[in-house]
Amino acid sequence: MRIITAAVAGVVLFLSACIDVDMETTVLGADEARVTGYMQVQRQMFDMMGGSSDFCPEDEGGTIELTDTHARCTISQTGTFAEIFETSSDGTPSPVATYLGDGTVRVTFPLGEISGEMDEMASDPNMIAMFRPMMEGHSIVLRISGAEIVSSNGTISSDGSSAMLKIPLTDLLEGPKAIPESFEAVVRY
Repeated sequence: MRIITAAVAGVVLFLSACIDVDMETTVLGADEARVTGYMQVQRQMFDMMGGSSDFCPEDEGGTIELTDTHARCTISQTGTFAEIFETSSDGTPSPVATYLGDGTVRVTFPLGEISGEMDEMASDPNMIAMFRPMMEGHSIVLRISGAEIVSSNGTISSDGSSAMLKIPLTDLLEGPKAIPESFEAVVRY
């Protein structure tokens, strides 16, 4: 699913647009998942991008909502792991789901690409000063859910059914160690 890759690895392209991402991947079985959530970007940036259908592909369950202030892509898609976590054609690391053979699945979102692309900007104090105000209050939120989270490097909910990683965009300015290399969870379905 290109939308997942765009939300995780391609977010750097939209930083000046103050993007917000909130996506949940629910493991439904040994080879089935559902992705729901949204990506939202300022309307002005969306228009500058040419109103691209790549932002919210309908064939991947995307529905776009345009207002005077923002473009919001709401996603809802259910499918096999191969359908949901489609390999990127440009070599960008894609999320991976692996059946572990015991009623559990490991879901991994690679995040190193995000911090790697930010290294150059983070080393320039003028760039940091310019982008920080635009990035304040915006974040990337990723959730992995199922019947039970066995383990995760994210925050596990009090009922144990989901794990979350929230990355304030300003954390990306803090350098490569500000966010983990990946967000992962082992999920019982």
